[in-house]
Amino acid sequence: MKKLLIFLLIFFSCSENSKPDNLMSENQMVDFLFDINIINSSRAFRNISDLNYYNIKDTFLYKLHNIDSLQFVNSNKYYSSKPKKYLRIYSKMQKKMIAIRDSIDLELQNSTQKIKDSLNNTN
Repeated sequence: MKKLLIFLLIFFSCSENSKPDNLMSENQMVDFLFDINIINSSRAFRNISDLNYYNIKDTFLYKLHNIDSLQFVNSNKYYSSKPKKYLRIYSKMQKKMIAIRDSIDLELQNSTQKIKDSLNNTN
């Protein structure tokens, strides 16, 4: 009886982590979590720009990524139970953020240089 109970406990605990039917791919998770992080970060800032990301509703993101909240919750639960996969997702997201930051820095440097050049040409 004790062996049967242990077997059932192991069986049900393993089946909990099975892949959901509508599992998001790792790349879908990266893209969705990236958008969520950008929007949540921008909600802390108020600016006068027309591009106020804090006004974006989560339901819009689900539509944008062609998923629903349950699919995300199930996928997030699955990947969070697999630390190596979850770490890989967050590593990819970090690389994406770094690439965007670097492109913004480059654009800012170029714009600053153009302003400096135009100021030097007027003197």
